[in-house]
Amino acid sequence: MKKLLCLLILCIGILHAQAQPTGNDDVPDARKKVTLSSGLEGSILQFARLTSGGLTYKTIPRYTYFFNTGVDIDFHAHKNVVLYTGFQLKNIGMITAVNDSIRYKERVYTIGAPAGIKLISSNKKLMLKFGADIALAFNYKRKHFLNDEKIYKYNEFFSSKANLMFASAFAGITVHGVSITGNYYLTNFYNPSTNLAVGRLYTISLGLHFDNDLITPSKTKTEKRRLY
Repeated sequence: MKKLLCLLILCIGILHAQAQPTGNDDVPDARKKVTLSSGLEGSILQFARLTSGGLTYKTIPRYTYFFNTGVDIDFHAHKNVVLYTGFQLKNIGMITAVNDSIRYKERVYTIGAPAGIKLISSNKKLMLKFGADIALAFNYKRKHFLNDEKIYKYNEFFSSKANLMFASAFAGITVHGVSITGNYYLTNFYNPSTNLAVGRLYTISLGLHFDNDLITPSKTKTEKRRLY
């Protein structure tokens, strides 16, 4: 916890060091205190570690682009600091290779809410974010493949086979509206009451951050008067 706190303080210091004083520093900021922005992370690359009965199974990286989306609710505590929450819809899961012939594909759709902080550079071109989120898994699907041929499919809402709640910690960076975010899932993929296996997910997502107020500096009152 101390290392994380030191890292956050260091990041804030770096962002403030980028500030360039201007003649308009005394003009009040016209930015709204609460805004909406996209949390769109449409492309997610997923990795997993699966253990069961003391054995570790081979997993294959999984990529999804449908359907991953979200909206952030931003609370502007400072011109360089934003607290935020929102909602996110994600398609996450794992692919297990039992051997060269047998594979299992499993995934859940989750809807959740992040709680985090965004640190924004003074020129509005760079953003760092940190936080955690909690999500509800509302749909589970499992497919069995034998020699690349699908032989079985199972789909269930609020299934007891997967964990109902997924918690993760995340960190990300956005440059000129293009974002990369890493998530480490603290929760076992499987429901421990029905499955002794332990599956841990790690994801890297690539997305776009649509928020003109964060990417483009707000116009001051003096600048607005010059436009008319």
